[in-house]
Amino acid sequence: MTSPREQRLSWFRQAAITGDRERVHEELFRLLYGLAADMQIGLARDTTARFLPIFRVNHPDITWPDILLSDLDGYYDEHEQGMPDDSDAYAGGDAAFDFALCALLRAKAYAKEGNLPRVTPACCTALIAAVSARATNVWHADDPEAVRAFEVRDAEALAGRTVHDNVASQAVKKREWQMVAEWLERHRVGDYPDTQDAERERWFEWWLEREGLL
Repeated sequence: MTSPREQRLSWFRQAAITGDRERVHEELFRLLYGLAADMQIGLARDTTARFLPIFRVNHPDITWPDILLSDLDGYYDEHEQGMPDDSDAYAGGDAAFDFALCALLRAKAYAKEGNLPRVTPACCTALIAAVSARATNVWHADDPEAVRAFEVRDAEALAGRTVHDNVASQAVKKREWQMVAEWLERHRVGDYPDTQDAERERWFEWWLEREGLL
């Protein structure tokens, strides 16, 4: 018999395959809520780290993300939520990657405080930002004219050519979410009891209302 969380994982994978963004976010939140903080943060960290090779090539002199992702506990113990501001050098998916790191540290802070309901929104935000970083990076490479139109707010030139319209970008996004599903399957998340309660739904609505902001 399929458990409720196994069923949710199946729904998540199907949404990842079809590119149903809203369903992906919804099932992701409900899958993670109630899991141990270390597991949620581990998934967010591993997914965020997939952008690291791209960031290294673009910014060989900026090494703190390497340190953070290789030793999150050590980085947090030394810096808490502090992050250098290297945004002047960022391009492509770098800004989304930076936001994923910020959300990851926020999740760590909530875990340290024992504020477990806040860990899930922070981890979901980190995951969405990390996947967006990969997709945005492809969009920048595939359609630089559209990226320029976005930067100068030329709505006419950008019509039908946003990151959400770009076929290559969306293919990468689907792949990344399927890799999240594979991570959850490897860690046998479907075996954990499902947390079906009003508190989870209240936090889910809280997160949606803030559009992923922390």
